[in-house]
Amino acid sequence: MAVTTSKGRRDGHACERGPSVVPSTLSGVTSTLVARPSHDSHPPTPSDLLTFLFLHLSFSGPRATLADVTRVAGLLVVALAGCGGASAQASAPTALPSASLAASLPESSAAAVASVEVPVGPRRVALRFELNGRAFPLPLVHGTVAGEPIWMLVDTGANSHVIASWVARKAGMSMHALGDVGSDHTGRAVSAYTVEHPAMTIDGWGPLAGGPMLVTDVPEPIARIGIGAFVSPQWLASAGDAVVLDLVNREMRTAPWEDAVRALEQAPGHDVAPAGARLCEDTASAIKGLAFVLPASIDGHGVDLLLDTGAHRTDLLTTSKAGKVLAGRARPSREQMYAASGLVKTSLVRAAAVKIGDWTLTTDIDLVPGVADPVCPRDGVVSMDALASCTLLLGRKQLRGRCGP
Repeated sequence: MAVTTSKGRRDGHACERGPSVVPSTLSGVTSTLVARPSHDSHPPTPSDLLTFLFLHLSFSGPRATLADVTRVAGLLVVALAGCGGASAQASAPTALPSASLAASLPESSAAAVASVEVPVGPRRVALRFELNGRAFPLPLVHGTVAGEPIWMLVDTGANSHVIASWVARKAGMSMHALGDVGSDHTGRAVSAYTVEHPAMTIDGWGPLAGGPMLVTDVPEPIARIGIGAFVSPQWLASAGDAVVLDLVNREMRTAPWEDAVRALEQAPGHDVAPAGARLCEDTASAIKGLAFVLPASIDGHGVDLLLDTGAHRTDLLTTSKAGKVLAGRARPSREQMYAASGLVKTSLVRAAAVKIGDWTLTTDIDLVPGVADPVCPRDGVVSMDALASCTLLLGRKQLRGRCGP
């Protein structure tokens, strides 16, 4: 999940005191956010970061049970800017989304489809990597929800579009509380909602398909900088088309799938999905889910990693086989990470060898607490530290990508 003013932050106004955005490593409804609380007694420094556990939710039916609704993404590590984002200054609850959620959608939500005319033909928008004039490590776009201007994180780790509750409240949207309550990693309860007619539009791209959409609480620092929604780019593709997430040239565009594949095959780099990706799909529920999991290896150990552009640093679950092995050379992380209910202890593995398809790199890996997702099993997430040099083709049923020089 992420933020931006015009899809990449470019407010010219002065910032208030707060954490600084730094181009450091992060890990993402959706991932982790690393930051140390800043203090009003001193100016912010690059170490003034906050870490939050942020999750993506998936539904397996119009009236799901607790076992049916689970987290689809990993930790989202996001460096926060310290001032309000594009015109979005409303306060918000500090509660975080739950790791698993029992949902009972109203019958009206299950049937509601807003009458939104989605543009046909090619679409294109710049991806922004700035927030309040400072470098930001995750791809952003600017847009509106029910007329409220906000920044949106372009987050492949989100299996559906998600709206922050502070935006829904500010816009006066009618929110339907989900019938049951979810829980975070520690088992403590949090809540979520749906809205039927979100009227979400990306500047320069156009309106997204009508609701219903998921709404959830986000940490106050995210609301303060104007992050109000999380866009699942795989849901922007029409049948037969690809959404091209060109992270090198900082652009998101649409193209016919075959044309996009031919162009990708002629580009330099290394194939990250030569054998394809595992599709995690939910078509039964009112809020449908779609995500991709890539086979990979970390220090020679086979792993399955959720594709997650909404997270900065690649991570592994401590309960995964590879996580247990790598724990022997992990060191406690000095970054403070929080779940909805409080502090979570994590560790860091330095200079791990990561191989995704034909693409290899050396990067630090977070080991984070958690258990495998039964709906979309994975060992961790592959994030922007590994994906920054990639071009990804996202379709409704398939994924292709090339990374590196």
